[in-house]
Parts: sequence; structure tokens; C-alpha cells
Amino acid sequence: MKRSRELAAVGAAMVLAATLVAAGPVSAAEEGKPSEPSLVGSAKMLREDGQDVRFAFDAHGLFPESRGTFRVSHAGEGFSAYFRGGIDCLVVGGPVAVVTGIVEDTDVPGLKDRRVGMTVYDNGRRDRVGYSWGPDPEQKQIVPPCLGTAPFETVETGDYKAVEWFPSGSGIG
Repeated sequence: MKRSRELAAVGAAMVLAATLVAAGPVSAAEEGKPSEPSLVGSAKMLREDGQDVRFAFDAHGLFPESRGTFRVSHAGEGFSAYFRGGIDCLVVGGPVAVVTGIVEDTDVPGLKDRRVGMTVYDNGRRDRVGYSWGPDPEQKQIVPPCLGTAPFETVETGDYKAVEWFPSGSGIG
């Protein structure tokens, strides 16, 4: 009887060990760690002259699998402009995220189907944004994927959250 209980205990231990090995290590998502980089949030820029400039991002995934959307609007005395599009690159290093995307809808002549670049510095409630674009009918000033400028605009209201992530084995992070 004692021998059968010992064999049953050993058998149960072997089943438990096999189950743990088959399950593998706890995934990053299960540990609460990110499984991809992201940039999310919206904010209004600080403009002393009263212009209303806003940026919104919902970007996920490491280039070349980046996806998501962006929206930009700019209104001032006697003018307004907007554009929105799809993200084609996202790279996040620490608190800095660079996104590029193709403009899909706009009221700015010459901007549709163009790539634009934006950079966000996620600095708590003192975030900053930089951007590079402009009407260029001859397309001589093309923004490459994953390229943005220094974040020179200051956020007045709103917030961005940049989440850094690189795949294991990449040697980064």
C-alpha cells in the first residue's frame, strides 16, 4: 500500500512537471509587461496667440508591423485645417515615440496620400510634440518611414502615453 502511494505521488509530480514545461514561461502579457510598443492619447498644444492645434494618436506595433491612426487639427483666426491617416511606422525608445503615417483624409491641398512624421516626448503632464510635413505638390520633400523631428511644441491640455517594447533577443532594451 505504501509503495502504491509513493508511485502515485511520483506520477502526480511528473504530470505537474510536464504541464509546467509544456506551458512554458509566463508570457510578458501575463506579467503585465507590454507585448508591443504603443503611443496613445490626445492633446491640445499651448499657443499664446489662441490657435487651437491638436494631435491624437492610437498607434501600436513595431515597424514594419505598425498600425493605428492619427488625427491633427489646426484652427486660428479665419482659418482651419485637419487631416487624419493610418500609421505606417512606430518606434518608441524610453519616453520618446516617433510615428509616421499616410494622410488619408484632409482639407489641406497637396497633403492627401503624403507621409507625415511626428515625435512625442511623454514627460508626464508636460508632454511635447514635433512634426514634419507641408503641402508639396511636386513631392520633393518626402518624409521617410520612422522619421520625425525634435518635439518643439508644448502640450497645454491632454496627455500621451508612450510604451517602449523591443522583442526579446533583439539586443535592445
